[in-house]
Amino acid sequence: MSPNDDKSGVPMYARTPADLGRLVRWRRRALARTQQALADQVGVSRQWIVRLEAGRSTLEVGLVMRTLRALGLTIEISDPAEPAPVVLPHRPIDLDEVLAAVRRNP
Repeated sequence: MSPNDDKSGVPMYARTPADLGRLVRWRRRALARTQQALADQVGVSRQWIVRLEAGRSTLEVGLVMRTLRALGLTIEISDPAEPAPVVLPHRPIDLDEVLAAVRRNP
């Protein structure tokens, strides 16, 4: 686990395609959605979602943005030289809910 990860191993921000893939997988599972359901909503194949979650770096950015939007995620660009602002979640994180979602979708 790196400083970029919270205690569950989920990246709190993405510096690499692999970080972004782990974040997408975590969010999809937290929402109890299958790869196929997400693919259908975004308009891509299930294999495309598999490649995104695996950290493939050659995926079309427009489709990545559409996938993030479908998961309720946004991208924030920051200057690494600037101190990162402290951002609190819009609602408290229910760890029981997150763990239940992970257990349902291993």
